[in-house]
Amino acid sequence: MMLLGILEFFKNSNHNGFGFLTVVVLFYLFIFFLIQFFQHRKRFYLLYSLYALVNGTNLLKYIEGVFFSGFFETTAGFNFMKWSHYPAQLFGSLLFTYFVIEIMRLRKTYPRSIRAVDYYYSFVSPIYLVLWGIYVANPQSYLIDYFHTFFLIPAGYIVFFWILYMVYHQKMAIKWYILSGMVVLAISYLIISIFSFKDLAANEQTLYIFYIGILIESLLFALAIGLEQKMVYKEKAAVQKKYIQQLEENQSIKESINRTLSEELLQTRAEIEDITAEAQRERTEKLTVKFENRFAQLRLDALRSQMNPHFIFNALNSIKSYFIENNQEKAIFYLTKFSKLIRNILESSQKDQISLDEELETLKMYVAIESDRFKNNIEFVVDVDPSIAIDKVMVPALFLQPFVENAIWHGLSTKKGKKRLYLQVNQLLEGEVISFTIEDNGVGRKETERRKLDNPFKKQSLGLTLTGDRLDLFSKKMGRPYQYTITDLVDKSTQRPLGTKVVIKIPKIEV
Repeated sequence: MMLLGILEFFKNSNHNGFGFLTVVVLFYLFIFFLIQFFQHRKRFYLLYSLYALVNGTNLLKYIEGVFFSGFFETTAGFNFMKWSHYPAQLFGSLLFTYFVIEIMRLRKTYPRSIRAVDYYYSFVSPIYLVLWGIYVANPQSYLIDYFHTFFLIPAGYIVFFWILYMVYHQKMAIKWYILSGMVVLAISYLIISIFSFKDLAANEQTLYIFYIGILIESLLFALAIGLEQKMVYKEKAAVQKKYIQQLEENQSIKESINRTLSEELLQTRAEIEDITAEAQRERTEKLTVKFENRFAQLRLDALRSQMNPHFIFNALNSIKSYFIENNQEKAIFYLTKFSKLIRNILESSQKDQISLDEELETLKMYVAIESDRFKNNIEFVVDVDPSIAIDKVMVPALFLQPFVENAIWHGLSTKKGKKRLYLQVNQLLEGEVISFTIEDNGVGRKETERRKLDNPFKKQSLGLTLTGDRLDLFSKKMGRPYQYTITDLVDKSTQRPLGTKVVIKIPKIEV
């Protein structure tokens, strides 16, 4: 008896308030998720909001005993039911399908299948709306009823179970909520279709099945959307945490470099004092030579230590824009590259000289970061003479980077079109000298100087100045020339600038 009473209660859903409760829930979901859409700008919020609105509006005509029931007994209410019933069926199916596609990200995983769904709705929707227009003009026409029953419903079930299959194979935490909601809704639609098939219309006595199905589906989908929102929040929090950790690590690196520089300066001061005391006991010539050598080493260490913060600062500027744009995936990828580059710089900063192989590897990392900043628009080619043993040849640490940086920032950054940077490494004078040629197809030095005149606050290249000082000090220390020249490349016939060429020559030193 109790079960019969419950069944009788649900059969009278249109009169006892249960149907009205369902409509209220749907309109509440419409408003709630519409607000969520404007806050978060996620399309699945808008799709589900409109889906709830369509279902809620379509069910209004079945509810009796409430303030709006009398409207549907008027001519306007009758016309509203006639004109809205069939479009509600089409748009309800369409909004539901694309809501599931969006929240489960099926377009990214199954692009061809979702494209087929797009074609299906592009084909069906115009035909359905034309038949609906015929029905509005001639209510005696049954064309839309036959199309709806014998084509739209079977095809809709095929699309539905196709989407269901893709959702089942999608690796997302929310898929079980979506699957459960879809299955519950499918079962309720199937039961109602079986009961009402002979009338080609919904049976009001079985609408309670749809009410129950739509309430359970709404609960499950709301849980899925809440879980998705929670996961997005966690992902954002993780990215922000990683960003903060990276900033703290960068600050720690900066403090470590400053501390190391101070310790080196103090240690060097003590060594200079020892040298001064020793010079008083030695011959003037020997004292002069030794003092100059030690002082040159001091300046070399100081210049190298200045290079590192300068280099880190410029690299940080290159990634700043991604954090401003809140491009999370790109920011994490960029931070990983930057961390590897920082490690190479720190290792190089402990040495006067490093192998040519290490220098080129660090340079490639730097150019890759700068190329990302220009949307992968820099073509970087490295051509090394195969007779050079790059793992044995020793070069000043980070001496090529300022020249490449100068080519990018002052030559290529303002150039439109294809940007090309070419580095060639050769041996000269029977292998006694290593030559480095850096060419770019930028705007040229004259154009750069003209823009500096337009912008008098633009600073000179500190990295290039420091590198020039370092090469001079290496020349004095090694007793062999470390030198470079800069040449403007121009079209001989039109005198149009074609870029800049830098040639650096250093002695070949092997270990």
